Amino acid sequence: MTDYATVPLGEARRRYLANSTVSMPIAGFISWAALAVAYAVFADDAPFFAPFVAAAIPVPIALAMDKRRGELHRWKEDRDNPIGHLFMRFITVVGLLIPLVVIGASAMQDEAFLVLGLAILAGVVWVPHGWGADDPAGFIHFVLRAGLCYAVYLLTPPEWRSSAIAAVTAATYIYAIAAMRKPSSVQ
Repeated sequence: MTDYATVPLGEARRRYLANSTVSMPIAGFISWAALAVAYAVFADDAPFFAPFVAAAIPVPIALAMDKRRGELHRWKEDRDNPIGHLFMRFITVVGLLIPLVVIGASAMQDEAFLVLGLAILAGVVWVPHGWGADDPAGFIHFVLRAGLCYAVYLLTPPEWRSSAIAAVTAATYIYAIAAMRKPSSVQ
């Protein structure tokens, strides 16, 4: 166990990145791409909980991927790192904001607004990850996602909005996978 009170910020960031994996953005891509396909195929018959699943399932998918690849230990190593704690706390903050999205979507009677809000909130967690990894790609990923999701919401016909927002969200993960610093860059 490391006493992070004496560890310089740069070293804490290096350790955070060294113990991260690329499984989270891959899992995010899978979940949001599946949601885009579900909305395209089922349209109004898609279950109301589908966007909640797409926003929440990347963590279990990432854990399963890392377990399959023998990298599950990364989730356990260096668990006292305050950078990792910041990332996990931000996930909690995002979870606490979800009821506001639900209230807004209910008031507007607009399922696409629910997908928009969840897509943007799910992107917010990449801001502390980018800061923690000393990598601007996390912030750029969030800004790109938010801007594209808003544009799609405003410019896409209502019957395609949910599918298009989910597709754009999945596409932003391609940027994240390509641009984010990899753990191997610091090991």
